Parts: sequence; C-alpha cells; structure tokens
Amino acid sequence: MTAKARLFVFMALIIELLTAFSSCNSDEVGDNLYTFTGKMLAQQLAADTSLTEFSALIERSGMAGLLNSYGKYTCFAPDNNAMRAFYAQKSKHSLDEFTDDSLKMIAYDHIINGAVINYVQFNTGRLFNLTMSDRYLAISFSDDGKSYVNKTAQIIGKDFNVHNGVIHKINRVLDPIRSGIAEVIAQDTKFSLFYEALEATGLVDSLLKTVDENYQMTPAYAAELENALITSIKSERYAPYTRKYGYTVLMESNETYLKNGVSNLTELKNLAALIYNEVYPDDAGITDPTDRRNSLNRFVAYHLINKELSYTKFILDYNSGHMSAIVDMYEYIETMCTNTLIEVKLQRSNGEANIFNLIPETNQAIRLVSTNYDNDATNGVYHEIDGILSYNKAVDNEISSKRLRFDFASLFPELSNNNMRGRKSDNGDLYRNALPKGYLERFVCTDQTVLCYSAANDKLMNYMGDEFFIVVQNGKLYDFVVTTPPVPAGTYEVRFGYQSNGRRGVAQFYVDGIPCGVPVNLNTGGTDIGIGYEKPDPTNSEDPYGYENDKVMRNRGYMKGPNSFKAINETWYAGSSARFNASNLRKILGTFTFPEAGNHKLMVKGLSGGQFQIDFIEFVPTNMLESENID
Repeated sequence: MTAKARLFVFMALIIELLTAFSSCNSDEVGDNLYTFTGKMLAQQLAADTSLTEFSALIERSGMAGLLNSYGKYTCFAPDNNAMRAFYAQKSKHSLDEFTDDSLKMIAYDHIINGAVINYVQFNTGRLFNLTMSDRYLAISFSDDGKSYVNKTAQIIGKDFNVHNGVIHKINRVLDPIRSGIAEVIAQDTKFSLFYEALEATGLVDSLLKTVDENYQMTPAYAAELENALITSIKSERYAPYTRKYGYTVLMESNETYLKNGVSNLTELKNLAALIYNEVYPDDAGITDPTDRRNSLNRFVAYHLINKELSYTKFILDYNSGHMSAIVDMYEYIETMCTNTLIEVKLQRSNGEANIFNLIPETNQAIRLVSTNYDNDATNGVYHEIDGILSYNKAVDNEISSKRLRFDFASLFPELSNNNMRGRKSDNGDLYRNALPKGYLERFVCTDQTVLCYSAANDKLMNYMGDEFFIVVQNGKLYDFVVTTPPVPAGTYEVRFGYQSNGRRGVAQFYVDGIPCGVPVNLNTGGTDIGIGYEKPDPTNSEDPYGYENDKVMRNRGYMKGPNSFKAINETWYAGSSARFNASNLRKILGTFTFPEAGNHKLMVKGLSGGQFQIDFIEFVPTNMLESENID
C-alpha cells in the first residue's frame, strides 16, 4: 500500500470514529448516521435502495455528472415513498410524465452547490447557502426532537458523508412556492384583511420587483474589482453578478385583528386613523388611502420592509462572537412608511431575539408567532406577528430618546437581498465583497472608488463583526455620499466609528453639506497627543472605567470604542473590548438639530492616498449624553 493510500484509509477511519461519537444524541433521524462511503454523491444516491427514485431523477435531469465531480455539495434526498407521494400530488405516476426542465428544477431545489453542511451546523431558521434553484432552505425543530426542512419535510437520515459532500434523507419532496410575495400573501386566507388593505393603499405594487434587469457584471469587470481589494491579508474576494430585490412583510392575522375589535377594512381604517392622526395631526384630513400621508397607508407601509429578512436576519445573524454576551443588542430597520424605524432587540437576560418596539414602561412589544414565520416567496418572506404593529406615539417617543447606532451594513438593503450581510468564509479567511459604483442605491461615489464589504471575521474588532472599507484606483482620491436611515426630529451628536491604522489616509467629513471641523487623519492611533487615549485601568480604585480620560478625549473630538464588542482572534486587534484598544475610535462629527424626521447625507472626501474604513454611525440625543453608557 502506497503512502497516499495509507493516509486516505487513516483519514477515513478517523472521520468514521469522530462522527460516530457525534451521532449518539439523536434517534429521530434514523440509524444511518455519520457514515463515510468513499463514493461521490451521485454514486451514493445510486447505491442506496431507499433513494432509487431520486437517484433516477438526478440521472434524468443531467445532474449525475456534476454530483460525481469534485466540489462541495449538500443534498436533501427524498426517499422513495416521498417521491411517489409527490407524483400523486402532481397527478402523475412516474418521472416519465415530467418535462426535462421540471426535473432539473426539482433536482436544483434539493442541492446546495458550494458548501458541505452537516447536521450539527443546522440551527432554527434559513441556511445561509442557497440551493441551485436560488432558494433558501429553512430548518426547524419540533418539541419532540424531530427536525424539518421548510417546515414539512422531516429529516429521517443525516450526515451520509461522501467524497464531495453530504446527503440528508427527507420524507417529503421540497416544492417551494414559485410566486412573488404579493401573490403568495393574496393566497393566504389567514391574512385576507391585511391583503385587502395592501390592495386598497396601492402598496401591493411596491412588492413586485425581483431582480435588476439593467445590472450587468462581466468576468473582466469582476476581476478588476476583486483585484482592487488585493492586500497582504489573505481573503476571498467576490464581485456580485446579480442585483436582486427582496421584501419582508410583518402581518397580523384576521384572528389578531378580531381580538382588537377589527373585523373589516372600515374598522381597520378607523384603527389606523386613531394611531397615526396622533403622530401626524397635520395629515388627519387626508382620506385617499393611496396617499403616502394617509393613516391607513402609513399603517400598512409600516409593515413592509425593502429587505428580505428571515427569522435570523432581523438580528440573530449579527450576534457574532464579537458581541458582548451581557449587553443587549439592537438593530434599527427602516420601513416603507416614510421616516419610520422598527427597533429589534436581542435581550441577553433570557436570550430572546426579535423583540419589536419594546416599550420599557409598559413592557409591551411585538413578536413573531412561533408557528408561522419564514413563509417563503421568490422575492421575499412574510411573518405572522402577535399584536398590532404601528408607529404610535409611544414608539415614536421611545426611538426619539435612544442612541441610534447603525451598523454601516444595515444601511444597504442590497446586502441582505443578495445574501452578503452575515456571510462567513468557508475557510476562515476574510470574505470580501467588491461592490461596483451604483450597486448600493444609497452610496453615491466617483468612478475610481471601490467599496468593499468585509463580512464578520474573527480577526476584526468591529461592531457586529463586519466592516466597510474604500479603496481608490488610478492613484485618485475617494469621494462619496451616503444616505442614512431616517432619524427622528431632535438635536443629536453625530459620530462615526472606525479603526485607525497606517493604511487609512486623511478625510474631510460633511453632514447634510455642513463641514464637520478640520480633516481627520485616520492613520492616527488613539494614543496620539491629539486624541489622548489612555487604556482604562480596572485596578485604579478612583477611576476603574477610565471616565476621566473619556472627558479628555471628548474635548478633542474623540471617544473610545464601545464596550459591547471585541475581536475574537486577537491577531490584529487585542483587548477585552473595543474600549480597551487604542485603534478603535469614534470621531465626533458635531452637534446637529434636525427640525423634522428624515434621512441625512454623510459626505466624505479623501484628501490623501489610502483606504477609508467605517464600522458604524451613531446619532445620540444631546439630552442623554450625560447618562450614556459605555456600551
């Protein structure tokens, strides 16, 4: 036996032993767990007598060659009983009665190309990787320990490992809905009253887009963008080949409306008027429901989001290991109701996520109904909620009195709709997206500016783990304008969070066209005399948290980084949190009074060569500066 052969046998034995130990905690998915056959995926399908029908489908669809080649595949394989039940459901008797195109689509629905996802990696909610039909698969678990794909197909056998992937057996064929979200909601009678309001307001037309047909990306241009991100740091680099649209709809059921005294559209109009005429009294006389200022229009629009947000995408996916385990997390999501936000909270005391618009005084909040979320469509997802969602006076007052910290990635729906935000590299490298000019609607830049979005990585010390940085081509300077989410009327201190290093350069900032003091040298670390950072000393009995140094830094226009996040791997940035690292800083851009709620413009002009990096933006009401926490 050759050395190579001996190594292969040894590795196979190790895998078999390790996976055998991992299979001892579940009997719900059959006896054949964590096997390693030495076959390619299509070969294993053909060899399994319980999968002969699905194997035949793979052959007929022309997929066998691909699945017998090297790569990374995850296959959810329906057993023979599931396939025969599917034939009957479609009023057919065998594969022979399906067209070649439909067979290929069925095969695509069950295969993920590019990732090997074992059972231990399954969590409640959507898998990050899309199927070959460009759809998400959602995992759920029942109280009795059973696991399901897309709520209906039970996993009855898991982790059949092969050379190029893994197979999970399921007891039902996956048959995703192939309609847009507006059409899918129209067919769900549980939400007929909400859909009636959606039509009456004309807002149903705002949910129709699927993909930007005018967007084009060529291999040559992709290579140019990706090469612009080449640094001494190893990374995976990708330029997007599509620009998809996506939507999220939060809906009360007819039953929930009845519990709140609403049984028809007229009563819903009255409820909307009661809520929104208090918040917007000047618009109380607008009766046309298609007018964006009308109370019913505002009511419906507040339920609509132009990002595709599954259960985990509201906030859970951004709860990376970077985030403090004792500090509550918040995400602020812009809705289609003009100048409004939904606050989403992850509460550390009990681990509960997706708490919407919590009012501390009354402990009132909106939550997803646990049995009815992640309802899928081709261009979005909808969720049932357990109460009346509205931007009422209490919500307006609560959000107006909060520090609004926006992760920079949260500003751009395109990142969620095109499966970028929250992504991690398969091999631990930095996962970077090179975004061309015009890809992000709210990011306007010069031709030579290349925007890079780095997904969360263990080495980075960033809020929610990810970051943006900007590079320039042809030796020119960057110049860009970003439109922020809406901020309630009031007087705010505006800041941006970043990491300083020797690659950054000098930049001039503007808020709504107003220059923000002198240019900022982003190369300068916190310990520079002009910034004055001193690391907090917990052994200092008089000032263990470093508050006195905070005052010194504020006088110079700077703040330490928040205490709520850190680097997981301290190769690049050491410290128990960003507050304990001199390179992680916040620059105070100034104090601004906004007479009305609305979006704002952050403009940045590069004045010297180098990158620009930004992590987050903060809007802090000035009346809370004295009581603001260090998190």
